[in-house]
Amino acid sequence: MRSYRELERDLLHIEAAIALLEQTRAYLSLGGPVNDPAYWKAKIRQLTSEWPRDRMLERQAADMMTRVENLALIPTSDKPSPQTT
Repeated sequence: MRSYRELERDLLHIEAAIALLEQTRAYLSLGGPVNDPAYWKAKIRQLTSEWPRDRMLERQAADMMTRVENLALIPTSDKPSPQTT
């Protein structure tokens, strides 16, 4: 089992990656796994299954999960945006 500090550090890393994707996702054309919101959802789920119950960490993880779900709605430069007629 990971320590609280390790879990907190991992959540901070994921939060930084999500913030970067929120700022750049529409401009990135890279197709790697770290650009895929599903990758970050899986990482958050993995972390939440490993820790002892802590309200603060759970709240952070829930907020990040919402942000990741919103990332899926942002088109990337390799996906054409829907055209209205």
